[in-house]
Order: sequence, then C-alpha cells, then structure tokens
Amino acid sequence: MGKCAAIVLALVTCAASGAHAQEIFKGKTISLYVGSGEGGPYDAYARLVGRHMGRHLPGNPSIVVQNMPGASGRRLMGYMSHVAPKDGTAIALVTRGVAFDPLMGNDVNFDVHNIAWIGSANDETNVCMVWHTSPIHTIDDLHTREMVVGTSGPASTDAIYPNVLSYLHGLKFKVVGGYKSATDTHLAMERGEVDGRCGISYDTLMALNGEWLRDKKVRILVQIGLDKVPALGDIPSVFDLAKTEEERQIWALWSAPLRMGRPFFAPPGLTSDRVELLRRAFDATVADPALRVESAKMNLAVNASSGERIVALLKEVYATPKAVVEKAALAAKGR
Repeated sequence: MGKCAAIVLALVTCAASGAHAQEIFKGKTISLYVGSGEGGPYDAYARLVGRHMGRHLPGNPSIVVQNMPGASGRRLMGYMSHVAPKDGTAIALVTRGVAFDPLMGNDVNFDVHNIAWIGSANDETNVCMVWHTSPIHTIDDLHTREMVVGTSGPASTDAIYPNVLSYLHGLKFKVVGGYKSATDTHLAMERGEVDGRCGISYDTLMALNGEWLRDKKVRILVQIGLDKVPALGDIPSVFDLAKTEEERQIWALWSAPLRMGRPFFAPPGLTSDRVELLRRAFDATVADPALRVESAKMNLAVNASSGERIVALLKEVYATPKAVVEKAALAAKGR
C-alpha cells in the first residue's frame, strides 16, 4: 500500500470511528436507578438529571428512572456491581453514605474503588438548628445547657452529628429517637417536644422551610461540612470547634458524605472510554441552562462535582488512619 493510500485509509477509518461514536446510544434506553423511594430528594435529582442528560449523550438515548429502594441503598449497590449491564445503559444515584460503608467496617458486597463514579449534582453543608422558643442561642450554650434533638434512628445524620459533637467537644445533647421522618421531627420542634434538629442540609432547609429563617423561627448554631455556607456569615463550623488534628480528621471523615451530595455512578467493568463519555455528558448536563432553570423552579440546589473529584475524595478519606476511623465510629454512637 502506498503512503497516500495509507493516509486515505486512516482518514476513512477515523471518520467511521467518529460516526460510530455518535451512534453508541442511538435507539437505546438508559435505566437510571435510584436507591430510594419516589418523592424524596434523591428521586427528585435523578429525575431532573434524567430529563436532560440524554441530549448530551451520543445518539440522544431516552433515560428512564427506576426506583430500587432497600437496605439504605445497599441493595442498589449490589445490583449495579453484580447484575446491571456494563455498557453504559445502566447508571444509578445512591444515598451518599453507602460509599463509606466499607471504611466504617460494614459488611458489603461491592468495592467503592471499582465503581465508575460519574459525578454529583450537588454537595451540601448541614446545620444544627433550634426553634426560636428554645433558651439555647449559640453553640457555646451547650456547654451548660442540654439540647434535645429528634431523629428517626441511630444511623441518621441527625443522630450521628449530635453524638459526635458531644463526644469530641463535650457539648450537651439528648438524642430522642422514634420520629418516622424529618417532617415528624420538625413538628415536634414546633410543638416544643424537642429543641431542634442537628443534621439538616442548609439547601433543604432553604428550599422547604426558608420562611423559618426569614421570620427568625429558627436559629442556626453550627455548620457541618467541608465548606462553610457564605450566607451563614459568622456561624461557626465544626472545624472551628476542633482543637486537635485528630478531631479535624474525624470531622473530615463525617463531612465527606456531604461532599458526595447526590452521587451518580455506573457499574464496575465499564471501559475507560465509556466512563469518560458518561462523565463528560454528566458535566454538560449539570451545566445545561435548561436544567438550571428547571432546578431553580424545583428549589433544588445544583453545585456539581465531577466524577474525578469524587474519586479523589474517596481516596483521601479512605487513607484516614485506622485508629481515627475507629474513634469516629465510637463518636457516632455517642460513646
């Protein structure tokens, strides 16, 4: 074959390859699984992304959201790791804490480091809040006054965070369980059964109960997260309370899931080019003006992270010394 013929063949092959790339998902349907039931915030983010992401994938596939609740997201992680097709036609959104199960010693049937993390639609900062009738005004008051907080159970962040605050900083919390949902806890707060709640996303608070802040019905005591919320001004962060490197490491560990936000992923075993395709499509989706308009109407904050950023976060957190991880686990249980 002559030199010119070889060049022509290469150009034709490249063009054919490019054309094939444009047809990868043509006529196909992508299943977007959600590890929780319908109607919650994870479901809302999945459906928001699902309505827009197909435009940013080659072949413009349709995307159908399917709910797969069970075992706090662990059922979905098992399905995606061992059953779901590994060609990009199955993606998922799972509860953020599941990615840290192996680190905390929980028995799981998946490897977070082999998961193809696509990106997250937002990251979050949680807050501790008290109802305006409570005698508690600042986080320092909890050195002498007890704050009663409601929770749905010991695995919920609104139980974990007050326990860690008590364990590390000697703050006085009484955690009362038995509330079936956040709504029930909020009603108890309004009735005066509890002082407040310690472990609600600031974005969620603004979206669902923004009038509480506007009308000064609640006071924010402390921020929990890797980043401060600028709108909260000089409200302290848990990192401001930390006095040792170990305390900072424990808070970094318990704040990491908040950075995960609403994490989307694909099964392990995808080819690197298919992972790259899904990641860039996700990046384009969360930056899409049409999605941003819709998210604003839905009161859903979009503060996205790339798949690469999630991978880096997991690598950093999983490098936490074992002794610190063990102490963080004890702190979460209040002992």
